[in-house]
Amino acid sequence: MADYRSCWLDSIIHLKALKKGGADMKPITKTRKAVATMANQLHKLGYSLSYAFRTAWRRIKEGMTVRVQGVTFNNRQKLLEFISKKQPSDLTTYLRRDRANTFDKYAVAVVIGIQGVGYAHIGYLPKGLSQSVAVVLDAGMDLKADMRIIGGYEQKETYGALLNIAV
Repeated sequence: MADYRSCWLDSIIHLKALKKGGADMKPITKTRKAVATMANQLHKLGYSLSYAFRTAWRRIKEGMTVRVQGVTFNNRQKLLEFISKKQPSDLTTYLRRDRANTFDKYAVAVVIGIQGVGYAHIGYLPKGLSQSVAVVLDAGMDLKADMRIIGGYEQKETYGALLNIAV
């Protein structure tokens, strides 16, 4: 009986410590909010609720690696060639909602910040993924993104971009 009481008291003390140190819980709360927001959007798109939550947890927990769409539009190939010559430490990747896009109301633009130069819009997230990522961005949560340039060599003359997204 004494073991049960001491375990119970330890649990209460641990819970009180968690309540006092709310800063420790913020990353968990942020993650849960991102998962719930993404899962609700997936459910609206026709997923069952349980499958939507499993998919959202997997996307948030494991991260997502996707190809950036629209990299051959206008002068984006020249931009990617220019970016490929820069050091990764000089580049910052941003995901921004593009509400002015008339073709996709959930469009998420991929923007690269180049230190000492400025910003370059290089493309968009794929449409299927942008629907769930857009609502997360609209909820005010920031997503971390890292980009890697692919292509630009003999067998693959055009440039592309792979994007790793995480919470």
